[in-house]
Amino acid sequence: MSIGPLIKDLREAAGLSQSELADVLCDLSSRPTVTRETVSRWENGKRKPAFWLPFLALALNVPLSVLEFGEVRRRTFVVGTALGALSPMIPPTTRNTAAEIVTSIASGDPSPLATVQTSHETDLLISHFASQDMATVRHLVRWLDEGPPVLRVNACGIVAKTSKLDLIDSATHALRRDAEVRDLYMWAVGKRVGDNPKALIKELYNPKDAGARWCSAMMLRQGPAELVTPALRAALRSEPIPENIRTIGLILNGADPCI
Repeated sequence: MSIGPLIKDLREAAGLSQSELADVLCDLSSRPTVTRETVSRWENGKRKPAFWLPFLALALNVPLSVLEFGEVRRRTFVVGTALGALSPMIPPTTRNTAAEIVTSIASGDPSPLATVQTSHETDLLISHFASQDMATVRHLVRWLDEGPPVLRVNACGIVAKTSKLDLIDSATHALRRDAEVRDLYMWAVGKRVGDNPKALIKELYNPKDAGARWCSAMMLRQGPAELVTPALRAALRSEPIPENIRTIGLILNGADPCI
């Protein structure tokens, strides 16, 4: 797999032109054989810099392993950098976790999502990139119905936070039909928001998480009717997701949406 795009990313991050990188490599190797055209061919994937990898690592100030892992590492590097620009206030560890998970999802590897339930903040970061890559979307939608409960709920949480209404509806459908996913998602909402009716009513209008809106409506069934009923009616008027509209309507009519 070509590492050309990674070399380009790292060269630009170091503030070097192709000619300048060529000169540095010649100096490091004591071989005056690298030209701007050589670097251009590496970056375009027309030639592989196998012999030059150790010198490239020195010139670009990165571990050799970064170049050896090539495109996989490039995706993580690029995603991590973009996440930092999008969310500078998010802790670096959260951004790094999200970047690694995005890389794994895109390659079809579900293992990072199958071990521990991801946080609300991590899901939000992952969903930004997931909705832009159709291969990633296909993997996530498939995992809504496959694998252990933790994988299914993580896929659900990411899909529910994307910007695509049809994808979001598939996530809230999963909440209705999959009791294990539903229990895990509601537990996460309760842990983050609490079980106070006023806090759950506020969550009914969470613009970034349709799954949390669905879960909040379900959790409010146990709340005081004089507080909950007007709140659900108001939420019904602004809710854009068909499955959420169905769920809120059934709750208002005293029916169980999950039957």
